[in-house]
Amino acid sequence: MVDITKMEAKDFKKELPNIVHSLDALRAGDSSHKPVEVTFEEFVKGKWGITQSELFEKIGINTRVTTMQNLYSMPDQSVRWVVPEIIRDAITLGMRQAPFYPQIITADQPINGLSAIMPFINMSDAAPAKINEAETIPLGDISYGQKSVRLFKIGKGFKLTDEVKSYVSLDVLGIYLRDFGIQLGYAMDNLAMDVAINGNKADGSESAPVIGVYDTDKGIAYKDLLHIWVRASRMGRNFTTMIGGEDQSIELLDLPEFKDKSYGTTQATLNVKSPVPKSADFYIHPGTPDNQLMMIDKSAALIKLTAKQLMLESERIVSNQTEAVYATLTTGFSKMYQDAVLMLDSSKKFSDNGFPDFMNIDPYLLVNLE
Repeated sequence: MVDITKMEAKDFKKELPNIVHSLDALRAGDSSHKPVEVTFEEFVKGKWGITQSELFEKIGINTRVTTMQNLYSMPDQSVRWVVPEIIRDAITLGMRQAPFYPQIITADQPINGLSAIMPFINMSDAAPAKINEAETIPLGDISYGQKSVRLFKIGKGFKLTDEVKSYVSLDVLGIYLRDFGIQLGYAMDNLAMDVAINGNKADGSESAPVIGVYDTDKGIAYKDLLHIWVRASRMGRNFTTMIGGEDQSIELLDLPEFKDKSYGTTQATLNVKSPVPKSADFYIHPGTPDNQLMMIDKSAALIKLTAKQLMLESERIVSNQTEAVYATLTTGFSKMYQDAVLMLDSSKKFSDNGFPDFMNIDPYLLVNLE
């Protein structure tokens, strides 16, 4: 870490162009380096051991009163290099604030390129067998394959008028930029929802299974949730996250099991050793199909793949005296396990739409050792 006790404002300012160039390179990645998400605050902290606010104070920036035009008009042109970082921080804050996709993925994996090859494994005939003395150990079959996951560039541009640049402080501007980030985050939610429901394969073979309910006249009842939770727990899955529309959320909240309080103890106690969740998180999203409730095991459902972190570019449009700023990121989602996402449909009967074969755990438990 650099000793900053003898550094003056000009010393910090002359470092700013190199810092921003380094950050852009880290976020974009290249053929030999995967993209890395690094904030301006983190870089400054690692380089000088001070916060972003402390750096701004040292170079004469007060975000409560300083405007973008103030920075552009400073004698030392190096200061203007912090503008895209201030904008990026505000957008990133919005992306992390409202969207729910970070809560339903197991990891965010940086990659190189616009597509990724992801594996998938199928257990077909791997049941153990009894082995007598000196006998050859039999081989089972575990088939595997790969799929190509396509990544997308998503983004949006917005215009800053000269009036905004001249009279709106950086702090106030950040409030509006956060809303722009929220919209980018919602686009990420849509991508995640599409992959969770339809998978990555063009033939739809990775689509989430649709499970019916006991009684379509009653719709989704607590017993239907228990039905899935018990089966999931036997498979090592934990569906503690649900996504549905507003109407579906109201129906679930109105179930007696979720709204009525009970007191006392039961006459007898049954401890099920394949436990079901005692609580679950519900996210509202209009992309959920009608009459359906998405249930997710977030530890095994989706992984986010990122080829480029959030990047900013800008241009001056003289004809209408505006500054156009473009924010983009290149990313996508890969489905990990097909049995980690399922759709509970209140309009279908379980007798006609039951668990698919790959969610049938009994054949693996009823092993016949011959």
